[in-house]
Amino acid sequence: MPEPSIATNNAPAASVAPKRPRTGRRDGRSAILMMGPNVGMFSLFVVIPIVAGIYLSFTTWNIDNSPKWVGLANYTKMFNDPIVGVAVGNTVKFMLFGVIPTVLIALGLAMLINVRFRFVGVVRSLYLIPAAMSFAASAIVWRYIFLDGPGYGVVNWVISQFGVPPPNWLVSTTYALPALDVIAIWLSLPVATILYLAALQRIPASVIEAATLDGAGLIRRVRYIIWPMVRPMTILVAIVALLSFTNGSFDLVNILTPTGGTNYATTTLIFYIYQQAFAYGLYGYAAALAVLQIVLIGGALVALRVFYLLGNRRS
Repeated sequence: MPEPSIATNNAPAASVAPKRPRTGRRDGRSAILMMGPNVGMFSLFVVIPIVAGIYLSFTTWNIDNSPKWVGLANYTKMFNDPIVGVAVGNTVKFMLFGVIPTVLIALGLAMLINVRFRFVGVVRSLYLIPAAMSFAASAIVWRYIFLDGPGYGVVNWVISQFGVPPPNWLVSTTYALPALDVIAIWLSLPVATILYLAALQRIPASVIEAATLDGAGLIRRVRYIIWPMVRPMTILVAIVALLSFTNGSFDLVNILTPTGGTNYATTTLIFYIYQQAFAYGLYGYAAALAVLQIVLIGGALVALRVFYLLGNRRS
């Protein structure tokens, strides 16, 4: 009796499409919910004012009347205004001679307080003092430090002890802007130092110890180990300092040199914008100057990015 044959099914099994995980959808919705308020606030306080400012730069407007379209008249006036060139030059000098010392001094302070010694806690507390003060409050304190005349301030008193006639810092066309830069550097150091300290603490201690055992001195360790490893943080420090110097200069100029200094020696672009808008009521022209400042800041940020890329290519 023949055995019954067992039927085999050689047909390919029907492929079942895997179900799409819902985790990705939930993560996407959660991201939108978390980013929504931030995007909304950024649009409300940054994007919309920039767009409105660009529109106003093509108009003439005061508080009493509606804006009137004037085309490129404000920009033509801006390029023919000699004070604009002075204000842009002061702004560039204020940023350049402020950001570079801030980066170098902050890195040195971060390296100092990153080392364990007896009074490191006191030093860490002292360098944070400027972070608790605003630009306006600091300007009032530093006004008495730079005080000239019979009741010398601290700086002029020290200079006078060496038999040198102290300058009138806040009136001088030579020393007024550097004096404001010193204050801005002092105020920017805490944040910059904290950022550098965070970067230094990410460097493995074994790398520093190995370099020390191989005979590398402090300068070589800084040049070949520390600086390359903190270079990404340097760009962030420079950007934070750049924005601080650009916007914070207004408080210092307005309080210490309310007229913009002798022969516009301390008139920065942001202070000149304030004068045109609120002293003379030229809001359209002030908006055009604000657009110029946005372009100036954007150019500085691009320059920092190029500097960072060139540094990476050389390394």
